Amino acid sequence: MLGDRYRIVDTLGEGGMANVYLADDIILKRQVAVKIIRLDLQKDSKVLARFQREALATSELSHPNIVSVFDVGTDHGLPYMVMEYVKGPDLKDYIRENSPIPLPKVITIMDQILSAMALAHEHGVIHRDLKPQNILMDEKGNIKIADFGIAVALNQSAITQTNSVLGSVHYMSPEQTRGGMVTKQSDIYSLGIILYELLTGEVPFSGETPVVIALKHAEDQIPSLRKQNKEIPQALENVVLKATAKDPRDRYASVEEMQADLDSSLDPSRASEPVFQPSHSRDDETKILPALNGKVMKMEKEAEEAQEKEKPKRSIWKNIKKYKWWWIGSIFPILAILVFMALAVGHNNVRVPNVVNMSEKAARVSLKESGLAIGQVTREYSSKTKKGKVVSTTPAADSPVAKGHKVNLVVSKGPNLTKVPDVEGTNVSAAKKKLTKLGFKVKVKYAPSNEYVPNLVISQNIKAGRKVDAASTTIALTVSEPLDDEPRAASSSSKNTFALADLKGKNLAAAQSYAKSKKLTLKVTKEASDSVDEGKIISTSPAAGSQVSAGDTLEVVVSTGAETEEVKKTYTVEYQASDDGSSASSSDDSSSSSSSSASSSSKDKGNHVQIYIQDDDHSIGNIYRDQYITKDTDFTITFSIKDNPGKIKIVRDGETVVNETVSKDESGD
Repeated sequence: MLGDRYRIVDTLGEGGMANVYLADDIILKRQVAVKIIRLDLQKDSKVLARFQREALATSELSHPNIVSVFDVGTDHGLPYMVMEYVKGPDLKDYIRENSPIPLPKVITIMDQILSAMALAHEHGVIHRDLKPQNILMDEKGNIKIADFGIAVALNQSAITQTNSVLGSVHYMSPEQTRGGMVTKQSDIYSLGIILYELLTGEVPFSGETPVVIALKHAEDQIPSLRKQNKEIPQALENVVLKATAKDPRDRYASVEEMQADLDSSLDPSRASEPVFQPSHSRDDETKILPALNGKVMKMEKEAEEAQEKEKPKRSIWKNIKKYKWWWIGSIFPILAILVFMALAVGHNNVRVPNVVNMSEKAARVSLKESGLAIGQVTREYSSKTKKGKVVSTTPAADSPVAKGHKVNLVVSKGPNLTKVPDVEGTNVSAAKKKLTKLGFKVKVKYAPSNEYVPNLVISQNIKAGRKVDAASTTIALTVSEPLDDEPRAASSSSKNTFALADLKGKNLAAAQSYAKSKKLTLKVTKEASDSVDEGKIISTSPAAGSQVSAGDTLEVVVSTGAETEEVKKTYTVEYQASDDGSSASSSDDSSSSSSSSASSSSKDKGNHVQIYIQDDDHSIGNIYRDQYITKDTDFTITFSIKDNPGKIKIVRDGETVVNETVSKDESGD
């Protein structure tokens, strides 16, 4: 029990700085996550400072996509932080199990992440360690950003100075790997890498060591997304390229700007967009961390050798340069006059920014920042543009206009919803005519029936009375078989089918690759198996050899290995009172670290009991339970054991009273 309020019930995760536990808040009757600094790091000033920064940074940020901090406190010298419990996978696991993710879903996920980071940056907080492992997803698909452990306020310059390199190297910006100043653009770089991984299922750079990966981030171009998946439009790839530009000046000025660009990236009007090109070179002097110096020295040596080979060419160029100055001196005055005339004519002109697919509020801000005024705002139905987003502008984007010019906006009212009519029991021809007149697409499937006359609609897949967007909705009709001499209504769609490959025994990566190549939607479930190795596919649905087509769902069942067995054992720890009636304390100096919290004032609380267990979910090096007893107390421990036996160690006032191994086949006292 922490703070007389939070009852620890299970371990959620064990990290390098702290462990996270599932706990019951006995006052508000809810489950929470409690982060506690590891016992061996309680006196580490750097760890304590990082823990305090996380608590401070997160508690100031109230946002539906940021994990909430409910409480911060200390109990028996243990600093702890009580947070919102998010039941669900982290984004890394979600990507691993659901890749390839549909593009609209990718944008929905990124929008939540960007919205949360916009608030953090607004409060002057830079995360510095954005990665899928720090982004949680609840059971409803809502995103929650966590772990602001190395986040820092913009005014804390001492922490962001040279050689203060923190964060995960796979998502780290080039300036972070060089030990340079970290800014909002550093977070934007990490967000670009996360977007890349959402689109491809993997990070852009990998290597045997962190140094190799860091060098790739600093020097190598981001691999082409469109070469990996032609369905990714150039506009969407450009969002990744701009966010991950090597020079921070080429990246988005803000998270809001990145979000606005991302939200319009699937718009057909941007289909012919050119590939993003950065405007700054990478010739600026940079500081390389000591760990990278060996690689840099080698590169400098190769550059010097190349320069030696270029010397003959430079001597020829030196002779040519003698004659160029005359030409420059003659033409320069003419160029200066032309430039002056162009500036005199167009210094008051600006170009209308592209605000299509932005919210009305964001569009107004963008136009005003460009020196333009807001003209007439009209609203119309649109099946392609979300409600509240800008459909078009007059003048159109990129049009040259004078500063202060009024720009008219057309804002979407969302799709014009149509009520689905009831066509069951009518002739298929009449049903199709009625539905197509309302704008629906129609698909017909015939089925034998003894109850209905031929060519009669037996059922429709969308219930009558429901309001939907007709332009994007296909209604499937099941129709009774016609007589042999009667023509069938033509089906509105026909698909090319193929036989499903046999994926049994293969790993998940193989199934993901196959689904991606065949454009199948992959659904992954897991279950235990004594006969199929962990990570291998047990079965598929449909089964191998079944006829399927692009767009169909392929469900694979992946083995988690042998089934984990739960073994429950009860241990009785006897209470020992000292001569004066208080609990006994060990005088063994070697146990002082494990019983450091048992001060003179804590003797009145009873015997200090610490329990350590090892099984599939716990490590023997971390405390499982830590409490005081004032009488003989039973502890019922549940071990999760799959292959290796479990272990338990119980320490009372620094003295080990239980130290044993637990096997699968034993349970009880």
